[in-house]
Amino acid sequence: MAYDYKQRKKEIYKILHSKTDVLEKGNISDIEHETGGELTYSNGIKGYVTSIFVDIVNSTGLFKEKKDKTVAKIIRIFASEVIQILNDTQLFKTIGVRGDCVFAVYATPTKNDINEVFNMSVEINTLRKMINKILNENDFSIINYGIGVGGSKDLVIKVGRKAIVNDLVFVGDAVINASNLANIASRNGIGPIAIDTFVYGNICKQETEGNQNFPKWFQKSKNQDLEYYHGDIIITKFNNWIEEEC
Repeated sequence: MAYDYKQRKKEIYKILHSKTDVLEKGNISDIEHETGGELTYSNGIKGYVTSIFVDIVNSTGLFKEKKDKTVAKIIRIFASEVIQILNDTQLFKTIGVRGDCVFAVYATPTKNDINEVFNMSVEINTLRKMINKILNENDFSIINYGIGVGGSKDLVIKVGRKAIVNDLVFVGDAVINASNLANIASRNGIGPIAIDTFVYGNICKQETEGNQNFPKWFQKSKNQDLEYYHGDIIITKFNNWIEEEC
């Protein structure tokens, strides 16, 4: 047994009794480099973040019914193209893959930042049409996925061991809400994009100024204690290209 549990017990007690400062900040973008406020393994930083989760619907059925090579190709296409969109921003971010789900968390201290993240969800929703058109034309099974977007002022901490893992953990509603909403979006009559009330409240005015029909595109709903808005919005120019030229 390689795990030295006797030694690790001492380390656990060190963490339990160590001094932990939490720095209140509106923006977490400079947590790795900020002079005097760098995020370490002994402190935490609070700031506004927005998260996107993109979860494949009925992935279990897809994995069981198809050959390994086919599944590998479909998942690779899905993940690589979603990540391409999630990464196309100057916002501070962390991006990851968890099973059949791709996710990202962004520093969003302003409403414009939150709106930028929301627009990524619309682009990802439109992307599905391109992916499925290509899959269908090449005799592959098409896919469906739910997109969840959540936001809040979260506590950010660094965990793990510096030489092995250097991971950020976001403690708050943003990641939890985005994950939960991705699991219900595109299912049982829920639209493919589901956003929590924090995100909707921060983008509604700006989006409505651009298009007065915006509030009509979303329907308010509730899942247990989580209130959210859901709808099916696409980028017209992107969609037209898919239908006419792709």
